[in-house]
Amino acid sequence: MRTTVSSLRDHPCVLLLLVPVLWGSAFGCSESIRVAMREPAGKPMPQVKVLTYNTLHGLEPGGLTVKASESKEVHQARLDLQFRQLSVIKPDVMLLQEVNPLPEMAETYVSALQGLGLQYTEVHQVDACGVRLAPGLAVVPGLNNGLAVLVKAPLRLRKVEGLKLSGGFGRCDDYMGLQTGELRYALIAEVENPETGKKLLAVSLHLHSGIERNAFFIRKINEAVEQGRVKREDFEGIVGAIEQDQARRLGEIRLLIEEIQKLQAGDIYLGAIIGGDFNFEPDDPEYKELERAGLKDTYMIAHPETDIYTLDPQRNVIAEQGSREVPSALRNAMRRLPESQQQTILEGYQKGIGQARRVDFLFLMTKPSSTLKGCFQQELFGLPDIVTVQPGSDHFGVLDTYIADAVQCGQK
Repeated sequence: MRTTVSSLRDHPCVLLLLVPVLWGSAFGCSESIRVAMREPAGKPMPQVKVLTYNTLHGLEPGGLTVKASESKEVHQARLDLQFRQLSVIKPDVMLLQEVNPLPEMAETYVSALQGLGLQYTEVHQVDACGVRLAPGLAVVPGLNNGLAVLVKAPLRLRKVEGLKLSGGFGRCDDYMGLQTGELRYALIAEVENPETGKKLLAVSLHLHSGIERNAFFIRKINEAVEQGRVKREDFEGIVGAIEQDQARRLGEIRLLIEEIQKLQAGDIYLGAIIGGDFNFEPDDPEYKELERAGLKDTYMIAHPETDIYTLDPQRNVIAEQGSREVPSALRNAMRRLPESQQQTILEGYQKGIGQARRVDFLFLMTKPSSTLKGCFQQELFGLPDIVTVQPGSDHFGVLDTYIADAVQCGQK
């Protein structure tokens, strides 16, 4: 497991979410915060761990049906591995995606971790449900996939809302829902430290998918056009499909930011930590949109020189299997091209998505303020252990750890 460390002396107090006011350690921020910190309400937490992790639902959609993409034994083995690995790192806050079926699977995480000596509470939001008319009555019984947030005691957790980001008509909830197309949600939860009474927003999300490696793929198309190997008009459909995917994610991002800004307007919350499977990369317009909105990529704060790839077909056998799949949007976009050209495009696309990339992030959104002492670490979660070659998911998770005492980080 690779870890990156960076001193926070030169970084703004955007990291206050990970320990400080909520958790009670000393720092300098706004006047109201300084007053609160002169009279701490409880014992500070020396460190805080936040994890975002796409757990992999293990489903294979096919038109109006969904079937399991793995055997029950393989699925259970993956879950057991996840539970063991989670029990080792003991995250204080977990932001999970592709949790299926809800609410049962979220409760399974809580029960499994309780059996390993850890006390968690959970909230959740369904984002893919098919048609559910009542408890136990569904067109696709095995499908009730979605998002979850878990926190470890003594932290307290409350669901603020399941914010629908895109998808038009339809809605999914625990036991009833109507889904006519892809729906995307953000699960917004409130996390409170009872020792200090301070609160923050924790957001788990899974943005629209579509054609992957947007910036990479467009760049390769432009290079081929400039070299005279292909005609630009042949790729108008593909570029249009890519741009449509980007536009949808940008709309999802803007809606989420607007909602978080509303929630933070009353000064109830210190800020927000936003994690999930974003389905874009740092070079893409969606990432830049988040930067313009003031969100901080914790990877960049921890150590920008070191690569942490969360979707890595070269190190993850499940991701390698998934890299062979071709999205329907791409097939539709190139269906009018000659067969030979389609094959060339597919080979180039699969080569691109066969490369390691970073699509899972932890962002922080808060008011700018003063400096923080201590250090900040980021590492991958969910690497295969010595017992099994197969990891717990096709994604590796992102684990952030804030350590309040810089001495423990080997810093002076």
